[in-house]
Amino acid sequence: MIPIVCEKFPRCHDLFHGVVVLPDFTREGDLPVGVHLAEWDEFRVRFGMLTPRRVWLLGRLQALFALAASTGELRRIFVWGSFVTTKPSPNDADVLLIMSEDFEVERIDSPARTAFDAVRAKLLFESDVFWARASIGEDTLGMWLETYQISRNFRKRGIVELELP
Repeated sequence: MIPIVCEKFPRCHDLFHGVVVLPDFTREGDLPVGVHLAEWDEFRVRFGMLTPRRVWLLGRLQALFALAASTGELRRIFVWGSFVTTKPSPNDADVLLIMSEDFEVERIDSPARTAFDAVRAKLLFESDVFWARASIGEDTLGMWLETYQISRNFRKRGIVELELP
């Protein structure tokens, strides 16, 4: 099968059918520029199994995503930063959760609120968690994702969108 790489909006799996495969890393150890779609199993194997630190961070991400999904309002997940590079010991993970258009943190159960409180999420999940409602629209989301692709060294690199079950 031919691998499909999602680099632009609209989301490629809405346009193509097939196996989604993350691209190879660049010489710098980053994903190529763009938004790359991945299923959980590929994400887990590619980024969460090579070192004890990565295994631990993946567990934290899994817990974070489970809390966000428990609301019934989770629509999309994006991950970027050192976690989606070849760096053996990423400091943390950077995450954007896209929630339903009418999502309100105040209406969800207390345990799930942790995922939407930046300070608590950083402490419990070692992740910088950002979230927005789907009502921000594709244009604004696209601008955010362009920004998230810029590293601290001002080098552009790719990010991952996790396919939801």
